[in-house]
Amino acid sequence: MQRPYALFVSAEHLYEELGITQDNLEKLLRAQFPDLSAKYVHQFALLFLDLQKKCDSAEISTKALDLRGMLDALRLIRRGIPAGAALDMGITNKAFDSYEQGLIRDVIAARIPAKLDAGKLFA
Repeated sequence: MQRPYALFVSAEHLYEELGITQDNLEKLLRAQFPDLSAKYVHQFALLFLDLQKKCDSAEISTKALDLRGMLDALRLIRRGIPAGAALDMGITNKAFDSYEQGLIRDVIAARIPAKLDAGKLFA
């Protein structure tokens, strides 16, 4: 029996079933955030794929692989929250282990500056 509130599919399931590609992620980001700069469309798509690789190699749990969390973080950035804090809320804090959170923050920091704000992110 399907639960009526299960409207969203997990990002991991989406990746496995549909083969989420960088191109498809970029299309999704452009559709959701038409004013997101091209540079950061690319970087956020790569961030998701980097997290996927970490999950595939069992370095981090699949809890951090949350497409909705990344999209929510972008919405928070648009409202004025710095990127580091927004990505912590949307992605990093999905993991409970502090070591795992550190790994996730490292992956994020390699792509997205923590102090990035809406003025630089959105055109």
